[in-house]
Amino acid sequence: MTRADGERAADGAADGRLPIVIGVAGHRHLREADLPDYRRRVAALLEQLRGRYPSTPLRVLSALAEGADQLVAEVALEHGCELFVPLPLVAEEYERDFPDSVARFRAIMQRLRPEQILLVPESRHLSEAPAKPPARPDREQRYTDAGAFIAQHCHLLLALWDGEPGSSVGAGTAAVVRFKLEGSAASRDQRPRALDPDDTGPVYHIHAVRAGDVHGAMRAAVWMFPPDDGEKRFHRICERLERFNAEPARARLTAQIGAAAASLLPDIKTRPLGDRMLATAFAYADLLARHYQRITHSVMRLTLLLAAALALIFELYAEMLPSRWLPVAYLASFASLTIVLLWQRRRDVQGRYLDYRALAEGLRVQFYWHLAGLPDSASSSYLRKQLDELRWIREALRAASTTPRLSVASPELALRYWVQDQTRYYAGHTTLQKQRIHAIERWSGLCMAIGLVAAASMVIFWHPLTRALQWKHWAVLIMGFAPIGAALWEAYGERFGLRTQANQYARFAGIFRRAHRFVERLEHEPHVPARRAAELELIRELGREALMENGDWVLLLRDRPIVLPKG
Repeated sequence: MTRADGERAADGAADGRLPIVIGVAGHRHLREADLPDYRRRVAALLEQLRGRYPSTPLRVLSALAEGADQLVAEVALEHGCELFVPLPLVAEEYERDFPDSVARFRAIMQRLRPEQILLVPESRHLSEAPAKPPARPDREQRYTDAGAFIAQHCHLLLALWDGEPGSSVGAGTAAVVRFKLEGSAASRDQRPRALDPDDTGPVYHIHAVRAGDVHGAMRAAVWMFPPDDGEKRFHRICERLERFNAEPARARLTAQIGAAAASLLPDIKTRPLGDRMLATAFAYADLLARHYQRITHSVMRLTLLLAAALALIFELYAEMLPSRWLPVAYLASFASLTIVLLWQRRRDVQGRYLDYRALAEGLRVQFYWHLAGLPDSASSSYLRKQLDELRWIREALRAASTTPRLSVASPELALRYWVQDQTRYYAGHTTLQKQRIHAIERWSGLCMAIGLVAAASMVIFWHPLTRALQWKHWAVLIMGFAPIGAALWEAYGERFGLRTQANQYARFAGIFRRAHRFVERLEHEPHVPARRAAELELIRELGREALMENGDWVLLLRDRPIVLPKG
């Protein structure tokens, strides 16, 4: 692969798909005779993942140290994988640690775009933008930071390792494996919280014999999983990524991608690769969420309409028309309702709508954090207590957080477009949601009023209606069906949590209005470090609030699946 090939592969990453991220750790000094076998085993793993998840790109994180790191990086490039390089030190300083393989290191670096190379932030500054590296870096700590970064940002750790514990506390391969299998506060980009589960994941262990060990024998590669994170969970996450990447609706939405991405930033087409990657992924998630939202609402309306038809047909048959065609109509309506519910469940329409909406909002936050130069990952702040059912979304956001870093951050752009857009959005949707609630209340109230009039007519005009049986039957029909109609309208509003959503929209509209006023005050202050710190803190806080709000919304609607109304 030439540099041009690498650039085309990197540009292809801006197609909106989210990758499976493979981190690399391994020994620097490997036996020369074993290298061909290692290359075959690494290639076999890549081909295995690609065969099982053909629509999902593979992204490899390798620090490009000599030995295992460089070997895996070369195999990854040969197999068309994206390669991102998190360096523990600036390249010139880093090269001093492996003088015998500098040429190989530089050859790999030349095949990459500058955006695919990043300097890992120091652990004590992981929640801040990376600072200029010190003149005399603490090399041991920097390697620990790099290992923790790779363990944190990958879905799967590929370790070429002899399986020995090692003597290094945090910088060796054994330590990185431990980070991935057991989790560690050092591997997070924010302070750990007592009740949060560790960000653990699987390790694919290729047994590697160190150079100089003449008696060591290679063993079969094995999968290693955390105690509470088995193989099924890992593949379930990959399957959800594959489902998102292979969505049949994607082809129909391609023409709308540019406009959806530009909703984040108008000049997105001219932005660096990392911006385009995040914006395109957001655009697909947002458009797919809207697509399945329309289907979900249609299914819900059809379900309630068929339920109403069943109730009406039953009342007609019981009170007025004991005709054979009514049971036929009842059976047809019942069969139609069953087919609709089974189709919705099989296609997981509502689940896709909620998942893709959650993913889109997480990607929106990740985009603006990225634009502002914050290295925070949305996966570290989103749905941390609901790992089982929604973990794939967090893992998808973890993949998004490995996008190429910006050379020049633009927090002012993030504030301008994010705050202004979301202020308008939440204010408009608060009004719209209240209008929907009032409409449902009016229709429900109308049904109740009609039922009340029918019941009152039966009481007041009992004797006339007894003589006019046809009118009596109609009054009984309306009296029985009107409350059902009112209940179905209320069920529609309750199923989508309209009142709770209206309250959430109103609260968030207030948050963004306050943020807008804060931004206006900042614009009158001089461009000093204190102003930049205030901007970054506001962007970070807005992102966390948005993720928390969206997480609450997703969990709310997950508790309201589309089912036949009870009662």
